Amino acid sequence: MLLKIGTRRSPLAIAQTNYIASLIKAKHPQAEFSLHPIATIADKDRVSEFHQFGIIGVFSTEHEEQLTSGEVDIVVHSLKDLPTTLRKGLVLAAVPERADARDVLCGATLADLPQGARVGTGSLRRRSQMLSLRPDVEIVPIRGNVGPRLAKINGDDGLDAVILAQAGLQRLGLEGATSELLDPMLFPYAIGQGALGVQARDDNPAILAMLKDIEDPKARAEVDCERAMLHALGAGCSLPVGASATWRGDRLFLHAQITSYDGAKRITASDDRAGGEAVELGLATAEALRLAGGVDVLEASYRSIGAHFKYVGA
Repeated sequence: MLLKIGTRRSPLAIAQTNYIASLIKAKHPQAEFSLHPIATIADKDRVSEFHQFGIIGVFSTEHEEQLTSGEVDIVVHSLKDLPTTLRKGLVLAAVPERADARDVLCGATLADLPQGARVGTGSLRRRSQMLSLRPDVEIVPIRGNVGPRLAKINGDDGLDAVILAQAGLQRLGLEGATSELLDPMLFPYAIGQGALGVQARDDNPAILAMLKDIEDPKARAEVDCERAMLHALGAGCSLPVGASATWRGDRLFLHAQITSYDGAKRITASDDRAGGEAVELGLATAEALRLAGGVDVLEASYRSIGAHFKYVGA
């Protein structure tokens, strides 16, 4: 069987797609693959900051169109980029074993960052969380692939450090660039970070069965939990919501945090459930955040960035 796979064009996206193909090939040696790279809205606009797009699915809309039209059979996503509501007729067919989901500092540790250090990130969540821990630093918006971001440290941009995902560094063989793994209880990562999601049409049982063979039940429970929480809060992936899902025996523990745009407020909630109640855990944690005032913080953050939206309604 030939599987046509949709992917973004970045080196990390191609590495992730090849990894998924290798997992499928290990279970189904007869499978063959052709890659179909495509530029998303966010790939075409390399200037705007992520939160300026103002729409959900800036890394996935074109891929869902590819799937719906039949141009490709499956799409490989960094799961943190996939909206919690999928287009009709499409499903999240597989979540393989999750990589290290933590955020990292490259260039310096938190303790070693000098007063007023310049720290680069393109993420509103990372910006807010860093300011909550180190309000003295200057956050510098950066975009681009992993390699060019690392090159900004001590370069012409004058950055002391950048914040990246450990999973992406590992997948590119660049984990040696990590200066500090950030504690997810203080710096909870993006919803779905470190996980890959394989999206497919719901009308092809042969492909769905093939993808089921590469599913990791624990990783699936973690992301189902995190995504249920995010969906219940009505927050897109660009707003400052972080989570950390960990296992304690057969129980899943979720720690979540909403951080104000300026880092001054942190609303946290934690809960646990049996592994089979992942969605219920996510919903309960969302309600706890709501009752603690988290939605007010999200709405304030939305108002802070809303004036800068470029693509509302796109």
